[in-house]
Amino acid sequence: MLICENINMRTTLDLPDELVTEIKILAAQERASLKEIMSDLLRSGLRARSTQSRGNTLPRSYRSNLPITSSWVSQIRQEVRG
Repeated sequence: MLICENINMRTTLDLPDELVTEIKILAAQERASLKEIMSDLLRSGLRARSTQSRGNTLPRSYRSNLPITSSWVSQIRQEVRG
């Protein structure tokens, strides 16, 4: 059983050099860390996508506070595949 909580996770991303340069400039201008800038940019991007795709949200049965189990994931896969 997998239960997700608010945790920090390290990851590695391969980004184009020009994008990294823009982010570093933005961080310097705002006197913020790269971590802060990246987090803000990712959050705002996710919010924007969420707003655009409101019609494509998961059915109510998929939105739940119940723990994610392998049987739940299997059920969703079967429904998506039709």
